[in-house]
Amino acid sequence: MNLLIIDDEYYIVQGLVGMIGKEELGIDDIFTAYSAEQGRKILKKEQVDLMLMDIEMPKENGLELLEELRQDGIRTTTIILSGHQRFDYAQEAIKYHCFNYLLKPIGKQSLNHELARAASFVRSKQQGPVREKSDNVEGPCSEFVSQVRDYIREHLADEDLNRVQIADAVHLNPDYLSYSFHKEFGTTLTAYISSVRMDQAKYLLKNTNTSIERIAEQVGIPNISYFYRQFKKATGKTPQLFRE
Repeated sequence: MNLLIIDDEYYIVQGLVGMIGKEELGIDDIFTAYSAEQGRKILKKEQVDLMLMDIEMPKENGLELLEELRQDGIRTTTIILSGHQRFDYAQEAIKYHCFNYLLKPIGKQSLNHELARAASFVRSKQQGPVREKSDNVEGPCSEFVSQVRDYIREHLADEDLNRVQIADAVHLNPDYLSYSFHKEFGTTLTAYISSVRMDQAKYLLKNTNTSIERIAEQVGIPNISYFYRQFKKATGKTPQLFRE
């Protein structure tokens, strides 16, 4: 498996090369480019399975290169590594089926973790056809949605559970997380968290003798008045009536 890194900052590229565990990830060669044009030449000459790319570069940005690759039918698995937390960039990254949208600076452990996930995705594509959805190649959204759902369940008691906390845990740009989750799962992240909290509260009310105050804490809504309002809104009953 070969990897291409495209960034107009020389020291960033070299720093990334130094952090990547080639043997652990099963990467044979790492190609480097310092502009979209240099990257294009490598893509036409070499087999590139995985690409790590900046967006904002002189003359031509990374998104323009992705558009050209799409028109040419090239589906290189791409991770965006950008210093800009912009929703429009995140939207475009999803449009081009980017595997992930990460923010600079990134640590060695996080970088290799994401490259390992992407490499696994590449190998799964090589072993068999990828399912299609709406005539588009389906990206790794389902995998990351599963990660997000697991994280929410494990941290349900966190009162301040939010998209920034979740995005940091799964190494995603918060805008990319919200947009991708809604696109894949058909609901907002906030609505999903609220739904899971109410489902867990209902389960605990029906299957345990835990006090209502303690249940409210366990589902991340320690304000008992707010918990009552949210529960009645979701079920049409007070917690006491539901338990009966």
